[in-house]
Amino acid sequence: MTVKTAILATQPTSYWPLDDAAGTSCHDEMGLHDASVPAAGVTLAAIPFGAIRAPFFDGALGSRLTIESDPRYSQPFANALSVAVWICPLALDNANVAGTSDQYVHVLEKAVAPSSEVEWAMRFYNQTNPTRHSRLSFYTFNLGSPAGKGAGSYMEFGVSTNDVTPIQAGNWVFLVGQAEPWIAPDDLTTGCVLWKQNVAAKRIAQDKYEYVEFQVHPQAGAGPLSVGGTQTTGFNGSIAHLAIWNRLLTPDEIGSIWTAGDAELSTAPPQQSSA
Repeated sequence: MTVKTAILATQPTSYWPLDDAAGTSCHDEMGLHDASVPAAGVTLAAIPFGAIRAPFFDGALGSRLTIESDPRYSQPFANALSVAVWICPLALDNANVAGTSDQYVHVLEKAVAPSSEVEWAMRFYNQTNPTRHSRLSFYTFNLGSPAGKGAGSYMEFGVSTNDVTPIQAGNWVFLVGQAEPWIAPDDLTTGCVLWKQNVAAKRIAQDKYEYVEFQVHPQAGAGPLSVGGTQTTGFNGSIAHLAIWNRLLTPDEIGSIWTAGDAELSTAPPQQSSA
């Protein structure tokens, strides 16, 4: 089974294989919204993922795909959201990062701007970050929140006891971010969950929506999806098989996508930058 077959079997809301060979857009297999490709900074069909080739993002500002806003890409549409993606960092320290000390890139984000209507984000920290070395996180925010404090789940090799996969340049990593149903302002049982390589992050107080410092109530904003960076950050690497669901994927579904991708990658040549 291919990754594409595994993802389509789960009936995603939108699915961008990112296997387009050329053009100014990357197609959505579900027919909702294609991703717009910038004039420079993103090279299609550059990095191998099994039998396909995925885009190369050069890490410069503006080197990102953009997908127009749709309520179905927001957690409140069905009071649940799942986002799955494969990423291949080609630099462990990105040059264009947010935060003087945090040093992170939003590989995926739904927001109007870095401090306006930020809904959710998939975050990748620099290896030289003082306290979060190559950490991967999935966050949800209140619309008015700066994209710094929010309910977040993370995996970090050497820190997370169940994370056995170090982040290495040129290696593909499978991520799933899940925004669980919001229940009530005093509920401390639901929030965000990050999966890395088919392993769910251990639950912590800070991944809950109503954690006392965050009190996140997911809302739909007007911002587009940004893939490969934001207005202020840039990811140096490749991205493939991005999909969104208006529900929580089951562990078996996540495992099916992971198994298919891992099998494809086992026969792929080494990844190399097009920079």
